[in-house]
Amino acid sequence: MPQGHLSCVAAGDAAQQLLQLLGAAEPLQVGHQGKGAIALAHPAQSLPASQAHLQQHLFGLACKSRNLSTPLGRELQGLQAGGKSLGIAQHGWQDGEVGQGSMTAYLEPSDHGQAVQWPLPPDGVLAPMPLRLGVMASGAGSNFEALVDCFRHGSLCGEVALLVVNNRDCGAQRRAERLGIAWQLHDHRLQPNRQQLDQALVQAFRTASVDLVVMAGWMRVVTPILIGAFPNRLINIHPSLLPSFRGLDAVGQALAAGVTLAGCTAHLVSEEVDAGRILVQAAVPVLSGDDHASLSRRIQVQEHRILPLAVALAAQG
Repeated sequence: MPQGHLSCVAAGDAAQQLLQLLGAAEPLQVGHQGKGAIALAHPAQSLPASQAHLQQHLFGLACKSRNLSTPLGRELQGLQAGGKSLGIAQHGWQDGEVGQGSMTAYLEPSDHGQAVQWPLPPDGVLAPMPLRLGVMASGAGSNFEALVDCFRHGSLCGEVALLVVNNRDCGAQRRAERLGIAWQLHDHRLQPNRQQLDQALVQAFRTASVDLVVMAGWMRVVTPILIGAFPNRLINIHPSLLPSFRGLDAVGQALAAGVTLAGCTAHLVSEEVDAGRILVQAAVPVLSGDDHASLSRRIQVQEHRILPLAVALAAQG
């Protein structure tokens, strides 16, 4: 990237208008881009922020520049210092194009774990009101433990009140035992159908008086029984930039498609699989040497970061 140029990443329809105002090239598509997807553009020419009316855009903007001494860079920093509604955070990012094409080297090749997140997290406590959270997990449970850590370290107020697993002695169960979190086994193999399983889950979470429920690696399709019991309060974390790569093995789907941008999405659960309203997304590059394990690890780091914010957003309605 040339010195003095700014590369911007934003989300939602307002991103298109902003990028055009900044003189950017046509945004690149990310997978099967849909409403609310992330768009990336080539470095934009400098333009005073006052001409772009940046103060009027109420969405987060993640940006990176090797040199913010340009007029646009100074205006953006001024917006940040003035506490305007446009949130700005500095992220290292890569040169060249991102999307369906070749990918060049990082400016900072020692750090391949960087990501672009939207919306940006607020400073301080994510959700000041106390919450009782229910969590559902089928596997290792790293997202479950990340949520417990957020409650215990103060970025979320309240507690994880109950973990439900459907596989005996899975990693999530062992984490709950180590962390002192109440857990229950609801083995789907012992239920006659999905509806009976979900009815048992509803009863368990209601008995525990939970406010929200998070599907943190729950490898079962849920029914309207569970969704209806927690309307707009049932959250799922999925390892892709939805609406791209829905369903099973999203990481494998992304690798097979040859995309150079992957990520994760926290969203509200709807009856259509992986199609509920998006709360938070984070995007990571797919490196030339990535395999399923390495890309999954990098995405998982971002899952741990965005899931607590999704919980806070859902709690605030």
